[in-house]
Amino acid sequence: MDQLGKQLHSFRLRNGWSKRAIALHLGVSIPSIMRWEDGTSEPNDYNRYKIEQFLEQQAQPSDASLAQLDLFPIQQRRARSRK
Repeated sequence: MDQLGKQLHSFRLRNGWSKRAIALHLGVSIPSIMRWEDGTSEPNDYNRYKIEQFLEQQAQPSDASLAQLDLFPIQQRRARSRK
């Protein structure tokens, strides 16, 4: 299996992305994702670039994802509202 295929596969499983979602995001077919992940084929240079950019982008927390962090779980919020 191509190293990039392994990275894509582990990212997808770790973050709950479907093959379809990855394919739509990258603008490729689902069978392409399957072939890259199982090592049957390797992405061409353009798709390799798109995959690398996608994985790099997902690895960096954005301001939007930081804003979604729940610093006060529901139980703590309920306890505070009762005081």
